[in-house]
Amino acid sequence: MSGRYSLTAGLVVASGLLAATSARAEGMRNPPDTAAAIGKAGMHAVWVDDASAVFLNPANLVDVPGRQVLVSATVGRGETHFRRAADGLETETRLPWFGLPSAAIAWPFPEQGLSAGLGVNVPFGRQSAWERTGLFQYGTPYTPGTPVYSRLMVLDICPSLAWRVTDDLSVGAGLDVYYGRLHFREYLPPVFGDLADASADGWAFGANAGVTWRFAAGQRLALTCRSPFDLQFDGAMHVSNANTQYGVSPDSTLSTTMPFPMSVSLGYGVQITDTVRAEAEVTWLQYSRFRTLALDAGANNPLLQMAGQSSVPTEWNDCFAGGVGVSWDFAPLWTARAGYQYLQTPQPDRTFMATFLDNSQSLFGLGLGYRRGRQAVDFAVAAGLFNDRKVNGNLDPDYVGKYKFDAQLAVLTYTLGF
Repeated sequence: MSGRYSLTAGLVVASGLLAATSARAEGMRNPPDTAAAIGKAGMHAVWVDDASAVFLNPANLVDVPGRQVLVSATVGRGETHFRRAADGLETETRLPWFGLPSAAIAWPFPEQGLSAGLGVNVPFGRQSAWERTGLFQYGTPYTPGTPVYSRLMVLDICPSLAWRVTDDLSVGAGLDVYYGRLHFREYLPPVFGDLADASADGWAFGANAGVTWRFAAGQRLALTCRSPFDLQFDGAMHVSNANTQYGVSPDSTLSTTMPFPMSVSLGYGVQITDTVRAEAEVTWLQYSRFRTLALDAGANNPLLQMAGQSSVPTEWNDCFAGGVGVSWDFAPLWTARAGYQYLQTPQPDRTFMATFLDNSQSLFGLGLGYRRGRQAVDFAVAAGLFNDRKVNGNLDPDYVGKYKFDAQLAVLTYTLGF
């Protein structure tokens, strides 16, 4: 049945102004938060030595030279083009732009071997916006289609503390306070009503930790871990011109629970020369926690049941990401960066959804940094290279076809010591 995932799938997509591009891998994870990280294609947890260690590796907060505040902004563009296998018809996404802000502060206490940090960022998010009258509007006169607009945003407030155990070993840990928000709009077949507009939000808690071991001159290992968490979303849904004869209510509650993955990263870094550093990292994400998405719409549960959307199989898989990054202090005040990362999608063809666009990709980054006295400015760009995704054997035949992805990022970061 066309659109069988539509209402529920609308709760698994990225957020507009605070979300990642609609063309990305790694499920719901957003790109790293700073230009230094993006310039190295995300490979920055081993050598990070500024306040962004709060996000990337809390153990490295002890490497921050003094009190420091950091603000960063990511702007990106992502588009997806779809050609349906059954009839060759085509459509594409709209609203391609997105933004991701972040901020962090580090406060070292060198005499005690401690350093504190606090960060705010948007580590998870998705967005999907299709043409209003495109291929996914309705499946049949009695089947809702795919939401024309849908988003997920998860904000993280993360206080952290690091301890230099010895000259060679540091450890760090932090609390993650998550705030999540969901929103989607879907046009219904006229027999049910006009427009379903729903939003919900919720809070959750998690934790993160890191260890950095300087095991030899110019070499180090970094291990980081972020705990899994479940977000309970509660909100409301409104259906304009609802047809109550078909069990559709103008207003109802809305709730669902979404599981987010545990992640574990291991990195190796080496000081090649006095001016060149390199690192390699691999990350494992436990997306196999996400097997089913159940939606409770209260008085509008009959509408979900008619469309087969009360409980939707997702059946995601665990996935990996990994790559290499290099930085070069080519002049006294200047640093150049470059990196490559491969990101694997956790989403199988069988449960691929047009409201959650995900594909494996290769990410290439380039960056440039300028540091003078207490201030630093960094800029980076990155581009994702995707193979076309040919979806076969999907539970919804209307999602079978070829998807073409395109995505780019630009990041600007300002750091001030005080």
